[in-house]
Amino acid sequence: MKIARLAVLLILVFSIKSVGQQLGRVTSGVDLGLGYKEDVWVPSAMYHQELSLNNFPWFRIGWGVRGAGYYANRTDLAPKNTAMSGDSLKFGKITTNTISFLVGANVRIWRFDIGANTDLIAIGFGAKRRGLYSAGKLTNGEGSEFYNTYVSSAPSTLNALPLVLDNQNGQSELFLRYWITDRIGIKLGYVHGRVTYTSSEKLDNGQTRFSHSYGVPYAAISFPLYN
Repeated sequence: MKIARLAVLLILVFSIKSVGQQLGRVTSGVDLGLGYKEDVWVPSAMYHQELSLNNFPWFRIGWGVRGAGYYANRTDLAPKNTAMSGDSLKFGKITTNTISFLVGANVRIWRFDIGANTDLIAIGFGAKRRGLYSAGKLTNGEGSEFYNTYVSSAPSTLNALPLVLDNQNGQSELFLRYWITDRIGIKLGYVHGRVTYTSSEKLDNGQTRFSHSYGVPYAAISFPLYN
Protein backbone atom coordinates (compact mmCIF):
# COMPACT_ATOMS: atom_id res chain seq x y z
CA MET A 1 0.00 0.00 0.00
CA LYS A 2 2.88 2.40 0.72
CA ILE A 3 4.27 1.75 -2.77
CA ALA A 4 0.88 2.53 -4.34
CA ARG A 5 0.58 5.70 -2.27
CA LEU A 6 4.06 6.87 -3.30
CA ALA A 7 3.38 6.15 -6.98
CA VAL A 8 0.17 8.22 -6.92
CA LEU A 9 2.00 11.12 -5.26
CA LEU A 10 4.86 11.08 -7.78
CA ILE A 11 2.49 11.11 -10.76
CA LEU A 12 0.43 13.96 -9.32
CA VAL A 13 3.49 16.03 -8.36
CA PHE A 14 4.79 15.72 -11.91
CA SER A 15 1.39 16.83 -13.25
CA ILE A 16 1.38 19.95 -11.03
CA LYS A 17 4.80 20.97 -12.37
CA SER A 18 3.44 20.63 -15.91
CA VAL A 19 0.40 22.91 -15.47
CA GLY A 20 2.44 25.90 -16.67
CA GLN A 21 2.54 24.48 -20.19
CA GLN A 22 0.08 25.83 -22.78
CA LEU A 23 -3.21 23.90 -22.48
CA GLY A 24 -4.73 22.05 -25.40
CA ARG A 25 -7.59 19.66 -26.03
CA VAL A 26 -10.23 18.75 -23.40
CA THR A 27 -11.49 15.17 -23.14
CA SER A 28 -13.92 13.55 -20.69
CA GLY A 29 -15.48 10.21 -19.87
CA VAL A 30 -17.14 7.91 -17.35
CA ASP A 31 -15.71 4.79 -15.64
CA LEU A 32 -18.02 2.21 -14.03
CA GLY A 33 -16.09 -0.33 -12.00
CA LEU A 34 -15.67 -2.66 -9.06
CA GLY A 35 -12.80 -3.54 -6.74
CA TYR A 36 -12.85 -6.86 -4.86
CA LYS A 37 -10.66 -8.80 -2.45
CA GLU A 38 -11.54 -11.35 0.26
CA ASP A 39 -15.21 -10.39 0.76
CA VAL A 40 -14.47 -6.67 0.41
CA TRP A 41 -16.51 -4.97 -2.33
CA VAL A 42 -15.55 -1.51 -3.61
CA PRO A 43 -17.88 -0.31 -6.42
CA SER A 44 -17.41 3.11 -7.99
CA ALA A 45 -18.64 5.43 -10.74
CA MET A 46 -16.34 8.24 -11.85
CA TYR A 47 -16.76 11.19 -14.19
CA HIS A 48 -13.37 12.52 -15.31
CA GLN A 49 -12.15 15.36 -17.50
CA GLU A 50 -8.62 15.88 -18.79
CA LEU A 51 -6.62 18.64 -20.45
CA SER A 52 -3.76 17.71 -22.76
CA LEU A 53 -0.77 20.02 -23.06
CA ASN A 54 0.07 21.47 -26.48
CA ASN A 55 3.79 20.96 -25.95
CA PHE A 56 3.20 17.42 -24.65
CA PRO A 57 -0.08 16.13 -26.17
CA TRP A 58 0.51 12.67 -24.72
CA PHE A 59 0.42 14.01 -21.14
CA ARG A 60 -2.89 14.97 -19.51
CA ILE A 61 -3.90 16.52 -16.21
CA GLY A 62 -7.41 16.05 -14.94
CA TRP A 63 -10.12 16.28 -12.31
CA GLY A 64 -13.44 14.61 -11.70
CA VAL A 65 -16.17 13.42 -9.37
CA ARG A 66 -16.33 9.91 -7.90
CA GLY A 67 -19.12 8.05 -6.16
CA ALA A 68 -17.75 5.00 -4.34
CA GLY A 69 -18.71 2.44 -1.73
CA TYR A 70 -16.91 0.14 0.69
CA TYR A 71 -18.82 -2.98 1.79
CA ALA A 72 -17.21 -5.60 4.01
CA ASN A 73 -17.94 -8.00 6.83
CA ARG A 74 -15.83 -8.09 9.99
CA THR A 75 -13.55 -5.04 10.11
CA ASP A 76 -11.44 -3.55 12.90
CA LEU A 77 -10.99 0.22 12.84
CA ALA A 78 -8.20 1.95 14.76
CA PRO A 79 -7.52 5.56 15.86
CA LYS A 80 -4.61 7.60 14.55
CA ASN A 81 -2.42 6.77 17.54
CA THR A 82 -3.08 3.02 17.34
CA ALA A 83 0.65 2.20 17.49
CA MET A 84 0.71 3.51 21.05
CA SER A 85 -2.77 2.71 22.32
CA GLY A 86 -3.84 -0.53 20.65
CA ASP A 87 -7.46 0.67 20.73
CA SER A 88 -9.98 -0.48 18.13
CA LEU A 89 -13.64 -0.49 17.18
CA LYS A 90 -14.67 -3.93 15.93
CA PHE A 91 -17.57 -4.12 13.47
CA GLY A 92 -19.42 -7.18 12.18
CA LYS A 93 -20.25 -5.29 8.98
CA ILE A 94 -19.15 -2.06 7.29
CA THR A 95 -21.17 -0.09 4.71
CA THR A 96 -19.72 3.28 3.72
CA ASN A 97 -20.31 5.51 0.68
CA THR A 98 -18.47 8.63 -0.51
CA ILE A 99 -18.94 11.36 -3.06
CA SER A 100 -15.63 13.05 -3.78
CA PHE A 101 -13.80 15.61 -5.92
CA LEU A 102 -10.55 14.23 -7.32
CA VAL A 103 -7.48 15.24 -9.30
CA GLY A 104 -5.33 13.06 -11.50
CA ALA A 105 -2.91 12.70 -14.39
CA ASN A 106 -2.26 10.18 -17.14
CA VAL A 107 -0.03 9.45 -20.11
CA ARG A 108 -1.55 8.41 -23.47
CA ILE A 109 0.47 5.79 -25.39
CA TRP A 110 -1.36 4.62 -28.50
CA ARG A 111 -4.69 3.28 -27.15
CA PHE A 112 -3.47 3.07 -23.55
CA ASP A 113 -3.91 5.56 -20.70
CA ILE A 114 -1.53 5.03 -17.77
CA GLY A 115 -2.23 7.20 -14.74
CA ALA A 116 -3.33 7.88 -11.20
CA ASN A 117 -5.88 9.93 -9.30
CA THR A 118 -6.70 10.77 -5.69
CA ASP A 119 -9.58 12.32 -3.75
CA LEU A 120 -9.08 15.86 -2.45
CA ILE A 121 -12.31 16.22 -0.49
CA ALA A 122 -15.09 13.72 0.15
CA ILE A 123 -18.48 13.51 1.82
CA GLY A 124 -19.06 10.19 3.59
CA PHE A 125 -22.40 8.61 4.46
CA GLY A 126 -23.90 5.20 5.20
CA ALA A 127 -25.60 3.03 7.80
CA LYS A 128 -24.93 3.63 11.49
CA ARG A 129 -23.22 0.68 13.17
CA ARG A 130 -22.42 -0.39 16.72
CA GLY A 131 -18.73 -1.17 17.16
CA LEU A 132 -17.24 -3.13 20.03
CA TYR A 133 -14.69 -0.87 21.71
CA SER A 134 -11.52 -2.70 22.65
CA ALA A 135 -8.87 -0.78 24.60
CA GLY A 136 -5.22 -1.77 24.69
CA LYS A 137 -4.50 -0.09 28.03
CA LEU A 138 -3.81 -2.01 31.21
CA THR A 139 -5.20 0.89 33.26
CA ASN A 140 -8.47 2.74 32.80
CA GLY A 141 -8.52 5.78 30.52
CA GLU A 142 -11.11 8.49 29.92
CA GLY A 143 -13.18 6.09 27.79
CA SER A 144 -13.09 3.30 30.38
CA GLU A 145 -16.88 3.23 30.82
CA PHE A 146 -17.11 2.01 27.21
CA TYR A 147 -14.45 -0.73 27.41
CA ASN A 148 -15.79 -3.96 25.87
CA THR A 149 -19.15 -2.37 25.10
CA TYR A 150 -20.81 -1.45 21.82
CA VAL A 151 -20.53 2.18 20.77
CA SER A 152 -22.80 3.74 18.14
CA SER A 153 -20.80 4.98 15.12
CA ALA A 154 -21.38 6.28 11.59
CA PRO A 155 -19.21 7.02 8.53
CA SER A 156 -17.25 10.25 8.98
CA THR A 157 -19.03 12.97 6.99
CA LEU A 158 -16.34 15.53 6.12
CA ASN A 159 -13.05 14.20 4.77
CA ALA A 160 -9.96 15.62 3.07
CA LEU A 161 -6.75 14.29 1.45
CA PRO A 162 -7.18 10.62 2.44
CA LEU A 163 -3.95 9.72 0.63
CA VAL A 164 -1.82 11.62 3.16
CA LEU A 165 -4.05 12.22 6.21
CA ASP A 166 -5.17 9.56 8.67
CA ASN A 167 -8.79 8.98 9.68
CA GLN A 168 -10.36 10.19 6.43
CA ASN A 169 -12.77 8.49 4.01
CA GLY A 170 -11.60 8.38 0.39
CA GLN A 171 -9.68 6.65 -2.38
CA SER A 172 -6.71 6.84 -4.71
CA GLU A 173 -6.00 4.62 -7.71
CA LEU A 174 -3.33 3.58 -10.15
CA PHE A 175 -4.73 2.41 -13.48
CA LEU A 176 -4.21 1.23 -17.03
CA ARG A 177 -7.06 2.00 -19.46
CA TYR A 178 -7.22 0.40 -22.92
CA TRP A 179 -9.56 1.82 -25.56
CA ILE A 180 -10.95 -1.15 -27.50
CA THR A 181 -12.74 1.24 -29.85
CA ASP A 182 -13.36 4.99 -29.85
CA ARG A 183 -16.53 4.38 -27.85
CA ILE A 184 -15.60 1.82 -25.18
CA GLY A 185 -12.58 0.86 -23.10
CA ILE A 186 -11.56 -1.39 -20.24
CA LYS A 187 -9.69 -0.21 -17.19
CA LEU A 188 -7.59 -2.26 -14.77
CA GLY A 189 -6.06 -0.83 -11.64
CA TYR A 190 -5.37 -0.89 -7.94
CA VAL A 191 -7.41 1.10 -5.43
CA HIS A 192 -5.85 2.27 -2.17
CA GLY A 193 -8.41 3.67 0.22
CA ARG A 194 -9.43 4.33 3.79
CA VAL A 195 -12.76 3.80 5.53
CA THR A 196 -13.44 5.92 8.63
CA TYR A 197 -16.20 5.92 11.23
CA THR A 198 -16.91 8.53 13.90
CA SER A 199 -18.06 7.27 17.31
CA SER A 200 -20.90 8.94 19.18
CA GLU A 201 -18.74 9.07 22.32
CA LYS A 202 -15.26 10.40 23.07
CA LEU A 203 -13.06 7.43 23.90
CA ASP A 204 -9.50 7.21 25.26
CA ASN A 205 -7.34 10.23 24.38
CA GLY A 206 -10.48 12.01 23.16
CA GLN A 207 -10.56 9.83 20.05
CA THR A 208 -13.76 9.76 18.01
CA ARG A 209 -12.51 8.82 14.51
CA PHE A 210 -11.42 5.25 13.76
CA SER A 211 -10.24 4.04 10.36
CA HIS A 212 -8.96 1.11 8.32
CA SER A 213 -6.78 1.24 5.19
CA TYR A 214 -7.38 -1.19 2.34
CA GLY A 215 -6.10 -2.09 -1.10
CA VAL A 216 -8.01 -3.98 -3.80
CA PRO A 217 -7.53 -4.80 -7.50
CA TYR A 218 -10.05 -3.00 -9.67
CA ALA A 219 -11.69 -3.36 -13.10
CA ALA A 220 -14.02 -1.00 -14.97
CA ILE A 221 -15.72 -0.26 -18.26
CA SER A 222 -14.93 3.19 -19.69
CA PHE A 223 -17.03 5.38 -21.95
CA PRO A 224 -15.84 8.63 -23.57
CA LEU A 225 -18.11 11.66 -23.63
CA TYR A 226 -18.14 13.93 -26.62
CA ASN A 227 -19.02 17.65 -26.59
